[in-house]
Amino acid sequence: SGQELRSEFQNLGTLTENISLCFLVIMFPNGRIVGEKIFMTSGYEGNFDSLKQRCSQAGGQLASPRNAAENAAIQQIVVLYNKSVFLGINDIQTEGRFTYLNGENIVYSNWQTREPNNDKGIEDCVEVYSSGKWNDKSCGEKRLIVCEF
Repeated sequence: SGQELRSEFQNLGTLTENISLCFLVIMFPNGRIVGEKIFMTSGYEGNFDSLKQRCSQAGGQLASPRNAAENAAIQQIVVLYNKSVFLGINDIQTEGRFTYLNGENIVYSNWQTREPNNDKGIEDCVEVYSSGKWNDKSCGEKRLIVCEF
């Protein structure tokens, strides 16, 4: 019937609006959405501890990718800003055992060839290059903030 057809078009219109809204959010320069997670940057740069604190104050945590899609979203922000980022991953507690901020062992990694190498014995944090590959780095270095919510 005509009524059912109109109803279908209205539903389609709402769906199109929702898709457009999602597309805008996904394409927004300082953020990416993957599944239930939103990855965002404010453009701030700081050392690992200051980044961790700022994400926490914002109600999130330092970006901690658990799969390739999440890593790719972070990589897109790195490419856009042309600045490496620190992840919420480190081996501060036990050298060579990389964990998330909650202490859990990482379930995903994307290390650059011959990394992590703990160069000079001082590399406990993890940065992401524009290639999406990871490198261990000194936590005192300054990197771009990317938080996850």
